[in-house]
Amino acid sequence: MRKRARVAFGGLALSLLPVLAAAQAGAAPKTLGGAGAAKGALMTRGELRTCLKEQGAQQARAAELEQRRAEIRAEADAVRKQKESVQAERDAYAAKAEQAQGFKARVQAHGERVALYNQQVKEFTDNPPRGADAERQRGQMEAEGDALAKADAAIKAEAAQWTATIEPLRATLAEHVQAQQAAAAAAIEHHRAFNDEAKAHDDQLAAWQARCGNRPYLEADEKAVRAGK
Repeated sequence: MRKRARVAFGGLALSLLPVLAAAQAGAAPKTLGGAGAAKGALMTRGELRTCLKEQGAQQARAAELEQRRAEIRAEADAVRKQKESVQAERDAYAAKAEQAQGFKARVQAHGERVALYNQQVKEFTDNPPRGADAERQRGQMEAEGDALAKADAAIKAEAAQWTATIEPLRATLAEHVQAQQAAAAAAIEHHRAFNDEAKAHDDQLAAWQARCGNRPYLEADEKAVRAGK
């Protein structure tokens, strides 16, 4: 019976060793996580040194990710503003294109007038009228021909003007649309990559918390580690 009592006492004494060590060091056990009660075996000084080093790296990584988060938000804002700018440019181009529709209608009417004139010239040539009426019709056709020549010159000049106005707008808009789409795609990819990195950081932090954050350690060991011992 006494032998069993000594064995039981010995086991009890062994379980008290971490607490006695803490008392002898003059400080109660602490945790790096700072959340909840301490769990697990008391960390050795070597384990504490490793965990503190990892904690520093985790904190530096968190600061880096926070900076990246701000950059991602700024990029998203820039892409949104760029999209709004391109839409305004689209609207301006559409307004110009609508104005050009009036010119196209005049071109079509001019073409129909030229076709009618050519038909009349053919009929006049194939069946020329006689007498005084012939001279009157000839004069009318010559006047119409002169008017068509002037109208044709005006149409060509206006066409050149519209080309000089619309074509640069179209080319610039196409360039800006392409740039905006590329910027939007890049922003989406950067956001996806950031989310992956943030999740990896959270997973690493959770693993560190389980391995280091909740385990108790002695303040004396922390002071020694921070002192480079």
